[in-house]
Amino acid sequence: MVSLHRSRGFSLIELVITIVVIAIALTAVLLALDQSVGASADPLAVTQAVAIGQAYLEEIQGKSYTDQPCPSPCTQADYNDIDDYNGLVNVGAENQFGQPIAGLGDYTVRVTVSDETFDGASAKLITVNVARASLANITLSAFRFPL
Repeated sequence: MVSLHRSRGFSLIELVITIVVIAIALTAVLLALDQSVGASADPLAVTQAVAIGQAYLEEIQGKSYTDQPCPSPCTQADYNDIDDYNGLVNVGAENQFGQPIAGLGDYTVRVTVSDETFDGASAKLITVNVARASLANITLSAFRFPL
């Protein structure tokens, strides 16, 4: 009499296929997680860049509209009118006295000031560009009118 006995459990081939499928799925999940973690600091850097640009704009807009003599040598701490900021390039964000701000050394700030006519009135266009190696450039602009 022949007895058919069914074996229970996994065969070696089924076990190997299961391991391969789990490995492929785990690799895909880990790659997605790696990309997500790698880009997680970007929003913070963009927020910092915008805050730096706004701080520079506020500083510049608070200065005199009319050209005033600047002592020689004229440093950022001596700037007394808007035009003094034209062409300013700070590698690393600085405060209004020209001192570096800790932790913001990766940012480069460029300022241009140009004479413009806005709706028939003379104005100065202040453009602040803040860049960081891993980010696109952030550019903020504002018009300043004579009082």
